[in-house]
Amino acid sequence: MIRRIIIEAVAQEDMRPPYNQDKEGGDWIIDGDTITVRSIGEDFENWQQPETFLYALHELIECMLCRKAGISQEQVDRFDVAHEYMQDHLPDAQPGDHPASPYRLQHRRACLIEFLVADMLGIVGYGRME
Repeated sequence: MIRRIIIEAVAQEDMRPPYNQDKEGGDWIIDGDTITVRSIGEDFENWQQPETFLYALHELIECMLCRKAGISQEQVDRFDVAHEYMQDHLPDAQPGDHPASPYRLQHRRACLIEFLVADMLGIVGYGRME
């Protein structure tokens, strides 16, 4: 049972491994009855850099969709760590986009919401899925 959701904007170096290697994005952690969503950035209300808010939104949606599908945080983390090399070959690629990702559907659905909200915020050209 989840009773609390904490959403934080943090510096890149304060992210947990391997996510502290990313220059943008976020992650989620489940500890007991609490989900903590962390997004790289300084301020959720900095409209010059709305990515902090959008990444947090994406991670929260992805987390809940994964939980509903029975995909654990450990499965997501294990896949992400195993596919870190993707960043060397495809800098814009995210492990969740990989066809073998156990959470690909959940990740891509979270992307759709993230991109839709970016559009609602008036951000032109934000996000792309192939």
